Amino acid sequence: MRRLSSLILSALLLAAAVSPASAAGQFGKPLYLVKAFLLKADKTFDHATNWCGYDSVCTLTVGDYDVRLRFFMSGRSYRLRVAPSWDGADPWCIFADGSDEALVANGQPHDERLYYRTASGRLELGTLYIALESLE
Repeated sequence: MRRLSSLILSALLLAAAVSPASAAGQFGKPLYLVKAFLLKADKTFDHATNWCGYDSVCTLTVGDYDVRLRFFMSGRSYRLRVAPSWDGADPWCIFADGSDEALVANGQPHDERLYYRTASGRLELGTLYIALESLE
């Protein structure tokens, strides 16, 4: 499994070789290129890239999920939150520790296990791999 994680992180870093020259709503020079890869429990996957950095909150749509990064003033540290991208009463995705938000202390490639909270416990969604590429 560790080898699979290494391969997926490598693929994630290469996934955005061709990125859009400008992002909608982005003014000036962006600070980061964010790459996200969601490997679902059924072995299907979705991925996305986005420019981020001038707003404190950055959102990427990865398949049917919104991945939100909330940056701290200190730079590359951020809080990570994942939710279904459709409106409704669907619950937020939770992380392995049961919380609905994860703290990422640096911009290094990172992976997080995701679950749905259910009445009988939790149901595995998959693993989110995320990387920030500094553009400064």
